[in-house]
Amino acid sequence: MSEVIQIMTFGARLRSARNSKRLTQHQVADTLGLNFTTISKYENDKSQPDNEILQKMSVLYDVSIDWLLTGETGGSAAAGGRAKMYFGGQVEELTEEEAEHLRDSLEMFRLLKEKRAKYDSGRKPDK
Repeated sequence: MSEVIQIMTFGARLRSARNSKRLTQHQVADTLGLNFTTISKYENDKSQPDNEILQKMSVLYDVSIDWLLTGETGGSAAAGGRAKMYFGGQVEELTEEEAEHLRDSLEMFRLLKEKRAKYDSGRKPDK
């Protein structure tokens, strides 16, 4: 039986590194002075950052530029190992598909929570 090896794309490595730092696309965009849609394009392999932005992302995510570009080297947790989840004291190994789904769901939750907090802070208290 042959084993299929999936290699993460550049965009997937960016997303993985961002999620390992618990940052939203909006937060990264603000930090780098970009529009969040630009970050989305990078993470969906629709566009690539220039060298200056790539270097800033490397510092922000605490990963090497080599790892971002090739996936072969790097010193961060985002760079290797199989994703694990701790639930009720038990360790669960996740497939890449499961980990990606959880990352996307977590990102959506954080965005909605941030949006709700902004909305709530703009409302006047009830009397």
